[in-house]
Amino acid sequence: MDLIDPLLINSLASTRRVLLIDYVGVGKSSGTVASSAAECAKQILDFVSLLGEPEIDVLGFSVGGRISQLVALNAPSHFAHRKDVQPVQVRKLIIAGSTTSPSPGSGIAAPSPQRAEVILKVAAAPTLPIEAYETLFFSDDEIGRKACAEWWARLGERSERSSGEDMSGWLDEGYTDWGLATGIHNQAAMLEKFDSEEGSQGLDGSYDRLPSLNIPVLVANGSDDFMVPTINSFVTQQKLKKGKLIVYPNSGHGFLYQYATEFSADVERFLQ
Repeated sequence: MDLIDPLLINSLASTRRVLLIDYVGVGKSSGTVASSAAECAKQILDFVSLLGEPEIDVLGFSVGGRISQLVALNAPSHFAHRKDVQPVQVRKLIIAGSTTSPSPGSGIAAPSPQRAEVILKVAAAPTLPIEAYETLFFSDDEIGRKACAEWWARLGERSERSSGEDMSGWLDEGYTDWGLATGIHNQAAMLEKFDSEEGSQGLDGSYDRLPSLNIPVLVANGSDDFMVPTINSFVTQQKLKKGKLIVYPNSGHGFLYQYATEFSADVERFLQ
């Protein structure tokens, strides 16, 4: 979470309490990265329950957008027969730069073969330079490159001097876990399962269950998401009873960094 745009987080935190959670095995959280979105959602629910929070608003970005759907969908059954813990329910949900799980005839799209090749190449790299994010997160023009440079510079605001502790790195950055990249492998397995019709059944998927969500949901994305085709945000919103869709112009997967102030204002209006 140290690597989320501080302008976005500070803007959200100016009006409400914000709880930033690194998944198990990610950032400064110990443990092993979950290999399914349902397991990750369970871990989030258990953690929030231990904090004693009975009701939360959830914002999930990218992989987190997938997991956030399962946090909301699976919460009732997760706590149904547990008398020893504080049950948690989701009041409102924000799905950013993400997708629902596929289902026959759903219209969920995968990245083009050309883009998929680039994504896989970057995901396997031990380090990610700014050029990788120019491609994956921002539009391929001067506007996108400027937005990327500004976001990259803002990440430097989080430091040992400013916060009293070292920044956490990207997942498996530099392959420091003996070159195994266990976290990346588990996260890849998570995505492969959620993003397949076979792997996203029951509590592991969301598409066929989204109509059962009777809470307000905001779906947001950039106009041309390199990593998660923007059409998937429309498909997701169409399955929701109380879904709203916002698409930000001339932007991609990192739209919430390019439009950090505007997006945070839209989120605040939605949550009020």
